[in-house]
Amino acid sequence: MKRWFAAFLLSASAAFSQDVVDATYTAAIREFTTEPRFMTELVDHLPASDTVPSPLEFNGYIAGANGHLTYAEDVYRYMRALEAASPRVRVFSIGRSEEGREMILVAISDEATISNLDRYREITRRLSDPRGVSEEEARRLIAEGKPIYYATGAMHSPETASPEMLMELAFRLTVGESPMIRSIRENVIVLLTPVIEVDGRNRMVDLWRYRKANPDLPTPPLIYWGHHVAHDNNRDNISLALNLSRNVMGAYFDFHPQVFHDLHESVPFLYVSTGTGPYNPALDPLVIDEWHRMAYNEVNELTRRGLPGVWTHGFYDGWAPSYMFWIGLGHNSIGRFYETFGHRWPTTENRVVRSASERTWYRPNPPLPQVRWSLRNNVNYQQSALLLAFADMAEKRERFLENFWMLSKRSVAKPDNEGPAAYVFTADQKRLGQLHDLLGVFGAHGVEVHQVTEAFTIDPGWPPPRPRDDEDDEEKPAKADDESRLPDEVGSGEMETADASDTVADDAGEETAEERPAEQRTMTFPAGSFVIRMDQPYSRLADALLDVQYVRSDERAYDDTGWPLGWLKNVESARVANREVLSVPMTRWQPAASSAHRGIFALENTADTALTKLRFRNPAARMSVVKSEFEAEGTKFPAGTILYDGDIGGLHLRSSPLTRLPSVESVPLRTPRIALMHTWIRTQDEGWYRLALESMGVPYDYISTQDVARTPDLRRYYDVILFPPAKISSSTGDIVNGLPPGPPLPWKKSALTPNLGVPDETDDMRPGLGLAGVQNLARFVEGGGLLITALDTSTWAIDYGLVRWVETVRAQKLKAPGSIVLAAVTDEESPIAAGYDETVPLFFGGSPIFRVGVRHESPAAPRQTGRGGKDDPDVPQGRVFVPLPEREKPEPGEEGFQYPEDMPSNWEAYMPRPEDRPRVIVSFAKKADELLMSGMLEGGEELAGKPAVILSPRGRGNILLMAVNPMWRMNTDGSYALVMNAIMNWDSLR
Repeated sequence: MKRWFAAFLLSASAAFSQDVVDATYTAAIREFTTEPRFMTELVDHLPASDTVPSPLEFNGYIAGANGHLTYAEDVYRYMRALEAASPRVRVFSIGRSEEGREMILVAISDEATISNLDRYREITRRLSDPRGVSEEEARRLIAEGKPIYYATGAMHSPETASPEMLMELAFRLTVGESPMIRSIRENVIVLLTPVIEVDGRNRMVDLWRYRKANPDLPTPPLIYWGHHVAHDNNRDNISLALNLSRNVMGAYFDFHPQVFHDLHESVPFLYVSTGTGPYNPALDPLVIDEWHRMAYNEVNELTRRGLPGVWTHGFYDGWAPSYMFWIGLGHNSIGRFYETFGHRWPTTENRVVRSASERTWYRPNPPLPQVRWSLRNNVNYQQSALLLAFADMAEKRERFLENFWMLSKRSVAKPDNEGPAAYVFTADQKRLGQLHDLLGVFGAHGVEVHQVTEAFTIDPGWPPPRPRDDEDDEEKPAKADDESRLPDEVGSGEMETADASDTVADDAGEETAEERPAEQRTMTFPAGSFVIRMDQPYSRLADALLDVQYVRSDERAYDDTGWPLGWLKNVESARVANREVLSVPMTRWQPAASSAHRGIFALENTADTALTKLRFRNPAARMSVVKSEFEAEGTKFPAGTILYDGDIGGLHLRSSPLTRLPSVESVPLRTPRIALMHTWIRTQDEGWYRLALESMGVPYDYISTQDVARTPDLRRYYDVILFPPAKISSSTGDIVNGLPPGPPLPWKKSALTPNLGVPDETDDMRPGLGLAGVQNLARFVEGGGLLITALDTSTWAIDYGLVRWVETVRAQKLKAPGSIVLAAVTDEESPIAAGYDETVPLFFGGSPIFRVGVRHESPAAPRQTGRGGKDDPDVPQGRVFVPLPEREKPEPGEEGFQYPEDMPSNWEAYMPRPEDRPRVIVSFAKKADELLMSGMLEGGEELAGKPAVILSPRGRGNILLMAVNPMWRMNTDGSYALVMNAIMNWDSLR
């Protein structure tokens, strides 16, 4: 039976005068809150209920209590207990994680709303697409509907407070009877996903159990959050490669909420998101204005209540569309997040805030410089702010629905206003597999894709069109036929294009696009080409993912700065501003069902991921690369053509059927034995490699540096070892040395830690590769194996002598945070570059910079003081002038180098044999001003002409070095073939 007493009733705000207070729970709130100023009247007590269990009654502890963290399954059991006890709660299962754990969605509102939930979902669904709804009907829907607020917790596993808080919040919203809570229930539908990263949440609770059971031992680090990636699970909103991203996206489309809000924990004490800028240019200003209005409201209300350290601005930029809350921003909802003061463990600790406690213009109410902080303090801040956000939505119910409708209308009107009108992908381009992967990504985002039924020629039009006159309103775009579609691959022909950037009209009288010959300003697309129209509700998301980005080098970049998917996937697309493209006959496209297609084929080698899928899907099938031009059945095929005997059904490939395999010299494409090696320090980036391999059906063994250290004969088991970026912050020596000495750090499944030991296990995380491991890898390569490295693992291979005649160069001015840069194939004969064009877009993260060769001359010193200008020679007097010789090219170690006659003979001992010389396969563009394709670049002269991909022979094997990350966040399909070509040709790279 509940007990309460008058002291708590008197202390509660008048806003909660209708609540009966649970005295026991309320006393615990105050016990675990370190100071009264760290809570508000909104959360300093809990209402009581005789029928609905509180978190204390169900779990045995309150939200934020010292000593307790809750497993995801137990959070779900509590939410389902609320559902069983109250008609105001519904729980939905929205999918499962990679390891099979459930994800849920909780809906809370008043009883009448929950009983008619399908009707309210239908209202927001209809408001999301204005093309079939009149203004009059929209007004009726807005008056009838209820806005939806979707909040998610525990995306980042070390951020532990939100699942605890959301249980208490769900209870408060369900049973509270204060005017504020009743207003929220009556006017708003609250959606909660209490745990986003369920695999990582359970591992984090395991580690807390280990910590409690072993107070005198260090706790193992949370090396794995999700099955594949850790913190980057909040960078997956472009590719939607993770289950959690797809599950939450599905929940979004089920409800079309007006606000999507992620709960994070890092900076003190509460940051309400707005950001420093730059803001993504594809965002509607109404979205940006609204997220500012909401932030200022919550900062103001909490500051009025005396909470220190509540602020906005100064954190995050608002640029990249890769974050999960872009599920909202990309679909005309408001995307938001909080950062509260992270408190990983459920303990009370003395914390030092340091610089974040300094007052500045965006933080006039800064956090305290020192604080005694608890998990409950964190719960109080999160919950108080969310309640104020819900109350704001309740007060402005129609405003949120009207804004949602207005944003959708403005998105559909994009071709007539800011443009462009569409993006077009030619149907007969080289990399059809990557094109269809790209179209599949847009389909997952809800972006409509169409396919034209006949070839068309169009002036792309630039700048964007002016608004049309009223008399033009009858010129509506042809209605897309959603009932039928063309086959996936139809039509033929080549895209004819002029330099679209030259079509800008000049008021000063220069030649305009219309005055130029048609062949210089038009594009021709074959039948079957794909069109992403901008007169659809999610046009802004498509525009954000396909257009080119530019970021000034003096801006503060929070993450990647450039990401046009056409370039990242190395497919051809055209940005068309001319709205006449919308009148081209087209039908709604849907992916075709896979079907068997057996036979003998000549396949065009185009560095397409579809080729890798084909090779590993049918490992026993014959598949080889022809070494020279040949003719078969009346058709000539170039060198590099792939002959294949088997099934190509379901894969989009440029192919020619043959009646028999031609007799021609070829090299087989292998399916070697592959291992992917990870450290026990950080596994973030290698997880994206695992996802990339799995997406192409490539089998691999997952091994650690410790496994390599204790396996002298690696060649007995593997042909290829892939060592993805380790991204270790200090030095590459940590790969060898491991973690600092100390007591063992086990990552193993046990009765105490049932969720550890996945996806790999060890008795002690501390040991690294060791010098024995370096020697084992050297022996592996010398015995004929291929070691593939990228970024810091390439630097490690150089630092530890596995690679000779390559060195890293320290950048002085280079600044390129996550940009797309232009590179060129410099060794066209290498199988690694097979299928690539002369130039290729590559994603570059700012380092490393490589240099190949034996002798590197220092930059020329400035001329001596004397006559003439700075570029004139210094001429000694009284003798005939003899100029300085130009530097010999190429350098030692490079093909074609010849020793100068004056070189001492003992230099020969230091020269690499021809078969040992590193080969530059791909290099960055030679001119600095040609490098940047999208994003930010400063100091490009330090990168220009430097190697991007290097093959370094050693013994009978090879080491592949990459200055770029070819498998980055499942977005860079266009560079996957640099890895896969090397893997499938591992024994013929010389």
